[in-house]
Amino acid sequence: MIDRNCLLCYNCTRWAVPAFVTARDRLFKLLNECLYYPGESEVGGVREFMEAIIETGGKQYRVTEGSSIVVEKLSPGQDEEVIFNRVLAVNDGETLQIGRPLLEGARVIGKVKEHGRGKKIIVFKFKAKKNYRRKQGHRQSFTQVIIEKIES
Repeated sequence: MIDRNCLLCYNCTRWAVPAFVTARDRLFKLLNECLYYPGESEVGGVREFMEAIIETGGKQYRVTEGSSIVVEKLSPGQDEEVIFNRVLAVNDGETLQIGRPLLEGARVIGKVKEHGRGKKIIVFKFKAKKNYRRKQGHRQSFTQVIIEKIES
């Protein structure tokens, strides 16, 4: 019989039934135990990974070493190195450094995997009863970057 207060963790497919704990606490506990962060390694049973929050193209991205992100188009060519200097926060597993607004001396180094264009969207303008119709397509350019190193 399955207890309705249990929460299933889909990563390791096991049930956890802590007593007198809220659903939110159960979720965070299971996620911390079971999630895999790319670039992490286990040393002595303790997870060690570095993650950072960077800003590029007017957007913020949470990255870890070895992860892949899709950002607005960047100028470096394929297989070239790209450096993100706008680092907002770095977490090395033990300490969390938060910039105000940026961290001095911190940078994230990545390698451009590919350039491409996204799925086509249709922009259709229409005004009722005025015979006004305009149809235009748009494809957004992007760059896929693999994060190689986080320096703080």
